[in-house]
Amino acid sequence: MASVTIDAVVFDLFGTLVPEFDRSDFYDAVDRMAETLGAPSERFREEWDASALDRQTGAFADIEQNLRAICSTLHVSLGDNALSRAVAIRATLYDRWFFPRPGAMQTLRELRSRGYLLALISMCAPDAPARWRACELAPFVDAEVFSSETGLQKPDPSIYRHACDVLHVEPGNCIYVGDGAYGELTGAAEFGMHAYLIRDPHVDPAQQLTPERDEGWTGAEIADLRDLLDLLPAPGPTR
Repeated sequence: MASVTIDAVVFDLFGTLVPEFDRSDFYDAVDRMAETLGAPSERFREEWDASALDRQTGAFADIEQNLRAICSTLHVSLGDNALSRAVAIRATLYDRWFFPRPGAMQTLRELRSRGYLLALISMCAPDAPARWRACELAPFVDAEVFSSETGLQKPDPSIYRHACDVLHVEPGNCIYVGDGAYGELTGAAEFGMHAYLIRDPHVDPAQQLTPERDEGWTGAEIADLRDLLDLLPAPGPTR
C-alpha cells in the first residue's frame, strides 16, 4: 500500500466487525420461531430462506412483517402474542452474536485517530441497523450503508458507489475489508477498491452462516482487523 494514497476504509459488518452467526444456532432460532407461530418447521425454513433477499432489500419494514408474510403463504393462523414471541426469539439470537469482534474497537478508534474516513456496508435484515446504531462501534464510523434501508445489494457496484459518494472519496483510495459473503470482495475489487479478506484462523467457516462465500478469492488477506494498523500509517493522508 506504500504507493497508494488511502483515504478511507470500508468494512463489512457480519463476520468482520461483529461475528457471523453460527449456522446451527441461527437455524435453531428459525425452527423455534416456526414452532412458536404454529408453522411446519421444514416449510417455514424454506419460506424463510426464500424471503431472504426481500428481507435484506427493504421489502419488509421489520421482522414481524416478514413473519406475517410467511404465515400467510403457509396459511397459518396466528395465535395471541405469537408474533411478538417469535420476534423475541430472533432478538435473543442477536443478543448472543451481535458484539464487537476482537480488535474491532481498537482498530476503528486508531484508524479514526490517524485521520482515515470509515464506512460500513452490510447486507442485512431490517433488525440489524438498530442493533448497529446502539453498538459501541457505531460512533467511529462516518457512513453506513444497509441493504435493508437502501435497497442496494452486494456485489452490485451501486452499493460501493453509495458509500464512496457519502464519504466523497474515490474507490481507488479505499480499502474494503470483509469475510467474503455475497461475493463482496470480488465486487469491491471490480469497483476499484483494494479488497482484503479477513480470514481468522480461529474461526471455522463451515460452522458459520456466511452465504454465497467468495470462494474463488485469491487476493489479499488479513487474519485480524488489527493487521490494518500495520498497513495504514499514522498520521492519515492529507485531504
